[in-house]
Amino acid sequence: MTAKLQIRWFGHSCFRISSPSGAKILTDPFDESVGYCLPDTFADVVTSSHDHFDHSNVSVAKGNPVVLKAQGEYKDERVNISSVETWHDTQHGAKRGRNQVFIIEVDGVRIVHMGDIGHDLTPSQLNAIMPVDVLLVPCGGYYTIDAAGAKRLIAATCPKVVMPMHYKTETVRDWPIATVDEFVEGFDNVVRLDCNKLELTPNALPEDTTVYVFKL
Repeated sequence: MTAKLQIRWFGHSCFRISSPSGAKILTDPFDESVGYCLPDTFADVVTSSHDHFDHSNVSVAKGNPVVLKAQGEYKDERVNISSVETWHDTQHGAKRGRNQVFIIEVDGVRIVHMGDIGHDLTPSQLNAIMPVDVLLVPCGGYYTIDAAGAKRLIAATCPKVVMPMHYKTETVRDWPIATVDEFVEGFDNVVRLDCNKLELTPNALPEDTTVYVFKL
């Protein structure tokens, strides 16, 4: 049986990436005030795109993980992680500060977590994250790029798999962000899952861009 790459969504921008080689990476863990159930998981590496409460609860991860909060790199025999510094807004960070985009390479798959990206990428930033196999992208607007901005990013990167994040759900219904519905409009391949995890075969990703929407 071919080993699978598993991506599990805990809500907001928090995912656990579990590779066939055994590596576990936790992204942007939130604190209890957000309202989603806190991740209950071990991790080898935890990434935090910025220091806001809904993205930086790195102590929630079990074990003794490496924590990546700023621009830098981490590499071992199973995973290679690098980052690109961007902004949390359209004003070069004047409103909300900096944001790290993390590029996570596991078992031949290049996963890009956009954090709370708040602007269109510059040509140099775009070049730094390419190529993209799996794109984890915010789409709710207000604090981040909106549905239109996320679609521009997808058009520029042509990922095989897209996983939207940072959008309004029943848990964060009072947040001034949009639901995922506007974002998924116009895509030919949208899969609405009945669960919060997806298994991918590294050497058999979709040929055409496919959007997967999780359910908690």
